[in-house]
Amino acid sequence: MRWLVSFLVLAGLFGAVSALSLTVLDPVFKEVTASSTLDLGTAGPGQKIVVIAQRPSGDLSKNAAKPGEALWDRILIERLPDGWTAEASKLYEEPFQAFVSIAPDAADGEYTFYVRAMDEYDGLPSLSFPAKLRVSRNVFSASLTQSRLSVGVEQPAVYFLQLQNTGSASDVFDVAINGLPASWSEPRRVFVPHNSVVNLAFPVTPEEANQYVFSFHAQSLSSPRVFSDANAELVAETTLLNDLRASANGVVLFPSPVQAVYSLLAFLARAFS
Repeated sequence: MRWLVSFLVLAGLFGAVSALSLTVLDPVFKEVTASSTLDLGTAGPGQKIVVIAQRPSGDLSKNAAKPGEALWDRILIERLPDGWTAEASKLYEEPFQAFVSIAPDAADGEYTFYVRAMDEYDGLPSLSFPAKLRVSRNVFSASLTQSRLSVGVEQPAVYFLQLQNTGSASDVFDVAINGLPASWSEPRRVFVPHNSVVNLAFPVTPEEANQYVFSFHAQSLSSPRVFSDANAELVAETTLLNDLRASANGVVLFPSPVQAVYSLLAFLARAFS
């Protein structure tokens, strides 16, 4: 009988220890124990991921003055790869937010570090477990719903960009155009949450009639190694109203016998524009 009691006591102690857990909410949802590995997905070089977790520990407090479920007081990031940095959560934060910054020159591949949950008042041992994160530059893409547009000169051609972030790090991206005069568009700065798609309307206003081939360039503020390009085409056409305005400015567009008529129309075009 004595051996049975000892077995039950040991089993109870083992169960109490194994009950310790940390519930991670973001960038993935998982209840992690000491025997678990937390897979945080993929992020680009230079990017920063935020590990968000809850305070409940899954075990009872050992502090008689504080009955009920024990709470973790802080989470820390430890044993980082070379060149990486981290910031622990604030004490008693709810939920916890700890930050991991990937080295800007990190090569593509899988990396491991450790997350540790600590307690100050409930008598719990620390809970430490490995976390893995894959580094890849291919976590972001930019594409167009329609790549070729035709508009009149001085009329906006509105392109719709889809910015897709497939990584675990939310980031801010600068979006600009390569291959057209700078005065035809305004650069944009867009926040794209992790594992999400943001749709962006981007107007381009041509000032001269022609056919243009250009590209949209979207680049992470965290790293120039995380970027994507989307090729586009713009056909800028003259219109009767534009021709009339040009005639009013002294451009001869029509044969002289009808010049007087078009001069009158040009005057009217300017008056009502």
